[in-house]
This record gives sequence, structure tokens and C-alpha cells, in this order.
Amino acid sequence: MCFSVGIPALEEYARNPSCAWPVRLENLFNEALFGNKSVVKVSNIAGGGASSEIGKIVLDYQLFPEGVKKESPHVVIWAHAPNDAGQPDRDRTFYEHLPGFVHAARNLDKCNDDLPMVVILEDFYGSGTYESVNQISGYLSELSSWYRLTSVNHA
Repeated sequence: MCFSVGIPALEEYARNPSCAWPVRLENLFNEALFGNKSVVKVSNIAGGGASSEIGKIVLDYQLFPEGVKKESPHVVIWAHAPNDAGQPDRDRTFYEHLPGFVHAARNLDKCNDDLPMVVILEDFYGSGTYESVNQISGYLSELSSWYRLTSVNHA
């Protein structure tokens, strides 16, 4: 069973791929904006255990999974990487690695200053103190402002 609200159990993704976040987001856009026409395609190029530094390399070299078009996307969503939060040097992580990811995303279409749009999705979950989560939120807010990023915070 796949619920329309919340995060399905991990086992549910293997049994029912339509429960996965990229599929659900794609369906939401196509239904809400295009009357169920298949206009939007969402591809997940994230990998478990990765950080923004690894994400930058994936974008720089377009190491996209099979089936993902090599053409420039219109939107790149960076969702909070728990592995970034766990780094011992957060300043380096948030002032070097994440901006590097943003620059790599924007360089996917070198001839267009407006594409792709980069979205910071601050969906932090997991263990962490209030001070830690608040500090990370501050970093992401600064970066969104500096780089003119769209930012979404669930808090």
C-alpha cells in the first residue's frame, strides 16, 4: 500500500516504485500544472551516502544514471544531504562544497544564465540538536541569498 502523504517505508520503494519521491513529484507537477499530460520528467541522480562534494562531481562529469537525458535540466533540486551535516568542518562543507554544487548545476547549460534554476530544499530530518539544525538552516539561508536560489524550508 502506498500512502499519498508521508514517507513510505523503504521496502515499499522496491515493491512499488511509484511511491518513490521523484515519481510522486513528477506526478504532482503533471497533474496540477498540465492536466495529467506527461510534460515534466523528474530524475533522481542522488545516491545514498553522498555529499554535496560528490554531487558536484556527478554534475561536472554528467554521471547520470541510464535513461536520464544528457540535455540540461530546467530545474536542479538540492535536498539536504545528511552527510553534509555530519562533516567535521561545516564551514568548508557549506561555503565550498555546496557552492561548488550550485556552480556545477548552473554550468550544465553554459549558454543560458537562467537555466537551470537551482532549488535548495531544506528537508532536514534525522538526529541533531536544535542548535545544529538551526546552524545548518542559517548556512542554507545565506547561500540562497548570495546565489539567488529558490529555497524551500519545511519548518
